Amino acid sequence: MADSDNSTTLSSVTLRQSGEGSVRGSPRADEADPACALLRDWLRAQHASLVLCRLQQRLETRVLGATYPASIDAKVGYSIAYQAEVEAATAALKIQDRLPRTPAQSLPGVVAKLEIIVGADRDIDDPTEFPWPHIESILRDLKEIAGSVPLERPDRSIVQADCRRYKAIAADLVSLEKHAAESPFGQQSATGIDAE
Repeated sequence: MADSDNSTTLSSVTLRQSGEGSVRGSPRADEADPACALLRDWLRAQHASLVLCRLQQRLETRVLGATYPASIDAKVGYSIAYQAEVEAATAALKIQDRLPRTPAQSLPGVVAKLEIIVGADRDIDDPTEFPWPHIESILRDLKEIAGSVPLERPDRSIVQADCRRYKAIAADLVSLEKHAAESPFGQQSATGIDAE
């Protein structure tokens, strides 16, 4: 009988002591965690960047195969798509920069933070070198204990809206660059800075 008090599993005790207040697998456990929201925003920016990269690659192929008059229009479209991809990737990097300042408030929040770290590294370094296999191992262990953060792909309409937003930013930047390039020296450029 004395041993029956010790039958509670460690993960349940750990979750309750962490102040999470809900059991593993609860669909509401991670909704209020700022680290989980950060992961959702990061995944959204990453997905938009990937979509825009594919668009930019298709337009690059068109530029290379276009005749001269069609090439000019294709180059403008390509420049906008390229800059839009840069804008989306920059948004993802800014989210990554917020990661150290964003506290996890639950084990799913810790999982979310590690998902960003491991996901970002796939684009940068060799994932087979230390410490990445070790960090992925810790991430797998945490998922076994706490469960995974739902990594849902954003709805198509959301991705399209994000891509339109990044393309609008890019179109403005490309237009400013073109205007600045066409401005004679000594005159004020579109940015309001003298070209001298």
